[in-house]
Amino acid sequence: MKSIFTFSLLLFTSFLLASADICDIDLTAGYHGAFAHGERAEFEFYYSTDEAAGVRIFGRPFTNGALTPGFGAHGSGLNFDEGTFEGWFTINSGDVVVDEIRVTIVNDDQSEILREFYIPVEYHFGVNGVHDFSFSQNEQLASMLHNEDAVINFDYDINHPGGARIFLRPFTDGGLTPGYAASGSPVYEGEGSAMTSFTITSGLNVKVDQIRVLVTNADQSETLEEFYLPVNWYWSNVKLTNLYISGPIFPENGTEITVNFAYEVNQAGGARIFPRPVTNGDLSPNYGACVSPTYSGIGTGECDFTITAGNHRVDHIRLTALSNDQSTTLLQIYMPVNEFFGVFPITNQYSCPPAPARLFPGEPINLNFSYDNETGAGARIFARPFTDGDFSPGYSASGSPAYATGNGTGSSFFTLNQPGEVDQIRFSLTNESQTIDHAAYLFDADYTFGDGVVSSVNSTKATAQLDWSVGPNPMNERATVRLSAQARQTVYLSLIDALGRVVRQWPAYELGSGISQTIELDRKELRLTNGMYFLRLRGADYVLTEQVVVQ
Repeated sequence: MKSIFTFSLLLFTSFLLASADICDIDLTAGYHGAFAHGERAEFEFYYSTDEAAGVRIFGRPFTNGALTPGFGAHGSGLNFDEGTFEGWFTINSGDVVVDEIRVTIVNDDQSEILREFYIPVEYHFGVNGVHDFSFSQNEQLASMLHNEDAVINFDYDINHPGGARIFLRPFTDGGLTPGYAASGSPVYEGEGSAMTSFTITSGLNVKVDQIRVLVTNADQSETLEEFYLPVNWYWSNVKLTNLYISGPIFPENGTEITVNFAYEVNQAGGARIFPRPVTNGDLSPNYGACVSPTYSGIGTGECDFTITAGNHRVDHIRLTALSNDQSTTLLQIYMPVNEFFGVFPITNQYSCPPAPARLFPGEPINLNFSYDNETGAGARIFARPFTDGDFSPGYSASGSPAYATGNGTGSSFFTLNQPGEVDQIRFSLTNESQTIDHAAYLFDADYTFGDGVVSSVNSTKATAQLDWSVGPNPMNERATVRLSAQARQTVYLSLIDALGRVVRQWPAYELGSGISQTIELDRKELRLTNGMYFLRLRGADYVLTEQVVVQ
């Protein structure tokens, strides 16, 4: 335990050098859409920095690991302290799909990269645009009765000769949802806004998990664009809306919390409705909850529940509507909540960058949170990445200071030192000596660590732009990095140890065509011990990695 804690402190020191971050992202068009050439995909970032000279922020479109051909994008002035930054990009020619937005924060003269990560998107660029979707229902969760319409509004920019038709259809598990009915499509031309709708006419507990957006030519003989919008909508003969919980903010064990809801029941004989607390996919430990009367017609209902023992986080309320004899499930939906029972809640948790995002191995996810320690003694809080229910392979993370009793704020970070996925973050709460486990709370996450851009030194894209070598390798006291550019470009060089820590990041090198550059690696100056290191060289649309052995 001691060696891990020491490593975490060292890792934290290296990450403090990255003095800028982004903790909130707003993509105007969402994560999916189609754009006509020249239309702007716009975004807004909430940033913070302690760089006295300010920072510059750039968002750039990527396709298959490289800058998207034919793009145009915003520039950046200097940004100070904290605030919002607005940017945009477009594609001016070609039929392409932008699958990531690369977000880069650099210092004032652009000689140092302070932060870099990638946002997964699906933006189609071509002749036609369909984007900026808005919904009559909350796309995260909605419950509707049979034949009740879901209405979708969108903007379009159609330039296909003869116009185009736009169809939005419900999908379930990869296929058209059974029992659907939907509006047709006129022929659209030019720019404008439109509205369409669909419904489900039959079936119990029917879930729509995607909306397919299909753009065809006027006679529907050719598909021009196709993509999908994620939703979480249900249709049945029972409808539950106006869902909320009421009660104390941080209830003690045994304190009741009330689940409130409005209902419409068209089931013969009525229905029984059971709200139940859920923790990490299962019914919460030590819960107690109400029984259900028979509901029919239209009205409102409520149900109390509690957790009788232990520190537990309730992350969803499962609402199940059953037939009156409880033999048939009519509807089952999950309402997200963030309710803590016990004496040690963790709240206001947020991550920088926010999920979903992709980062290079060794780059940190910075975490911030509030706590209320009512255990009567000091405590420690450890945040760790989880994958498929266990610690993520190859992770490193910060240790924990001692948190006093009462409420306050804290911070932490983690990273993966190898390619991998993180689907949850676990907060583990112990006493100060780590001999008592107070609680373990899991929060969903969506992070990918890996090189999404070209990483092979033998790749065509890289070797067409740059030659480089490192020698001698293995090195003893010194080695030389030699760079020779085939075209004018800016490159960034960094040295990383086997644990993912940045040992040195050099200022940006401006390389002219046919001009060579040498960089000396001095073991004593860099304080290198025996072992394996990695040199990472990043250009505009490639990353090269070379293993260096010090002996």
